[in-house]
Amino acid sequence: MINNTAGYPPYEGPIAGNPDTGEAFEVTIPFLGVRGVLGPAATADGDNLVAADGGTATTTTTSIDNPGFRGFASFSSGGPTNGDSFLKPDIAAPGVSIASTAVGTGTKAAIISGTSMASPHVAGVAALVRQAHPDWTVEEAKAAITNSGSPSGLTGYSVTRAGSGLVQPAAAVGTSVVALGDLVAGDAVSGLADFHNSNLSFGFAELGANFSETRTITVRNDGAEAVSLTPSAVASTQSRPATVSFGAGSVSVPAGGEATLNVTLTVPASTAGNSAAFREVSGNVELTAEGISLRVPYLLVPRALSKVQTTPAGQLTPNGKSQTFTVSNPGGMITGSADVFQWGLEDANDVDEAVLGGSGYDMRAVGVQAFPEGDDATVVFAVSTHDRWSTAATNEYDILVDTGGDAAPEYAVVGIDFGAVTTGSFDGRVGSFVFDLVNGGATVFFLASAPTDSSTLLLPVLASQLGLTPDDGDFTYSAVSFSLEGVGADPVDGSSGFNPWNAALTDFPFVTVAPGASATFELALNATAYAKQKPIGVMIVSPDNASGAAEAQLIAAPGKKKGN
Repeated sequence: MINNTAGYPPYEGPIAGNPDTGEAFEVTIPFLGVRGVLGPAATADGDNLVAADGGTATTTTTSIDNPGFRGFASFSSGGPTNGDSFLKPDIAAPGVSIASTAVGTGTKAAIISGTSMASPHVAGVAALVRQAHPDWTVEEAKAAITNSGSPSGLTGYSVTRAGSGLVQPAAAVGTSVVALGDLVAGDAVSGLADFHNSNLSFGFAELGANFSETRTITVRNDGAEAVSLTPSAVASTQSRPATVSFGAGSVSVPAGGEATLNVTLTVPASTAGNSAAFREVSGNVELTAEGISLRVPYLLVPRALSKVQTTPAGQLTPNGKSQTFTVSNPGGMITGSADVFQWGLEDANDVDEAVLGGSGYDMRAVGVQAFPEGDDATVVFAVSTHDRWSTAATNEYDILVDTGGDAAPEYAVVGIDFGAVTTGSFDGRVGSFVFDLVNGGATVFFLASAPTDSSTLLLPVLASQLGLTPDDGDFTYSAVSFSLEGVGADPVDGSSGFNPWNAALTDFPFVTVAPGASATFELALNATAYAKQKPIGVMIVSPDNASGAAEAQLIAAPGKKKGN
């Protein structure tokens, strides 16, 4: 193997099985790694080897460094936790190309990447901390490990991937002072008592005003002498603008005692960021004294809010006459938008997600819009749920499309994790797939618009993927969703019709509006298409509004009952 960079090829040890099927066997083909990139300069070992074709070449053995052990594996995931957006993980450990014992091989080693190697590092450190401090509680031992983590030299470090940093065994074992984070309430049912976390997790917050919240760090001193610690905060490079302030300039902890320190996190709503990407306010609170350095990582997942409202001047009736709609953003922190869809389906808040598992799949409404482009059209389905998800990739959203008029769907537009379908491994992106239910097979041309910590996703497809042409573009659709974390499913009652080239709603405007400003647009209902497609009314998606009903405003046409 000739490398494609200046160094040697990576070495992962013996190949003991098929990575695609899991079939066990040992590959015995000898491996020769050659340093350097092939090129006209003929200075790399690969070039020297090529030049020796037909002659002789001399090889020597060498050692290969593993600089990647201080970084993250390409498949490594990160926090925060699903649902509550709490900080995880608390600590990171070496887990890339780590050599350890290969069970059942005698003296051979296994070189593996992943938590199979990182977790034993932390477990071993925990055992050493327990041995050094047998009287410590579990929360104190955990805090010692987290407090001593180091971001220094950890390539690609972020709080949501590594907590306080890379585990430091000597520092964790040697400390006699620990800093505890949030007090977590116990569970009377399971008998779990209240306990301290080893971080400050502010969770998820939709910011309709500037954010300010105070948490408490508890410092315990198991040493023989009093200590005085100075607090400071170091923001991560991924953090949105924020201020961390402290209730005191120092915290004094007597020998064998404890003391508390208030920590206040303040975030300007206007700088928190919109729904276009995952945002975080993160970093480490550092408590230092002579010979002491403790870190307590903190995390807030913020979302600045628009407060877009859309108001029709009067009823939108199916007579072809335009009605003026006013879009305003009173009290919004950021610019918002109104994206218009033909509202076709609605469903009650009828799923007990706590019982069935998962979140964000309780369907509320489904709408559709289209943008014809000659003989094809871009068709976008909008799915609104009653509750927020942390990531839509933990669910599946199916739009069943009947193009034959026989009440049997020929296609399914499916919003589901892109990697899970294409590679078998979840990657957090939601694809907008079209499955052919008659002939089999699937196509995907778009990713869904599925922001984190949201309740509305958009599934774009091409009309041609659904076998539709301008000559016969009518179809009906129904919907059902599934939790991929539990056993929950939510079928939506009824169906609705649509035609990308002749929709009941004659236009699908998209309007942006700044805080405190307003704008207008015109809408009309085509009477013939309205009678055939039977929509409920207008669905207006505002992705930067608060999750739930505000994110997808529903305006019923005359005679239509809006139940949600």
